[in-house]
Amino acid sequence: MTYAFDFVRVEKNKKSNLSWHRKTRAEYLLAQVKLEDTFGWSEPIFAPINGVVREVVDGIKERQRLHPLTDFGLVIKNSVFFSYKRGKVHTLSGNYLIIEGEHCCAFIAHAKTNSIKPKVGDSVTVGDLIAELGHSGNSTAPHLHFQLMDGADIKTAKGLPCCFSNYDVLDDGSWVSKDNGIPTSANLIRFHDEQKQQY
Repeated sequence: MTYAFDFVRVEKNKKSNLSWHRKTRAEYLLAQVKLEDTFGWSEPIFAPINGVVREVVDGIKERQRLHPLTDFGLVIKNSVFFSYKRGKVHTLSGNYLIIEGEHCCAFIAHAKTNSIKPKVGDSVTVGDLIAELGHSGNSTAPHLHFQLMDGADIKTAKGLPCCFSNYDVLDDGSWVSKDNGIPTSANLIRFHDEQKQQY
């Protein structure tokens, strides 16, 4: 998991605060936030590298309602009891795929159930639609887990650092373009869609 990213889509809610869902805090605490109430769920995921798909796990169900006790309780349980030696990776990653490129492998996790498009052995190109964002596995909110690795076996591979060719970061109220940068956990960022010419 070294150098991994977790991307969560946020927008302004009814009170103009940034949130990952459309409901109020009280509704979240009362388990009234459904997957379709979140901003990120079912958004498209595109291939980050050119390569061949080496592993796919799909069909893992998602929890349809979100609640802090349920979601964080699962995270705590997995952090205490999960073992890569005896456990199955999808317990943590949910629906996922691994793409093997020329210089590294990409691991994409927490996809929406039954949304992964390519099969094992398929070739993908940067920008290809490969899945939809979901809430499967060890997830407290619909998000994309992304990392680069030095091999296709998630149980033995080591994480690799990576940068992004272009993105914008919110800096003192203004969007600032970054080239070949590495966002931090404190950054609010947006990526530019070259095909649609919009953010």
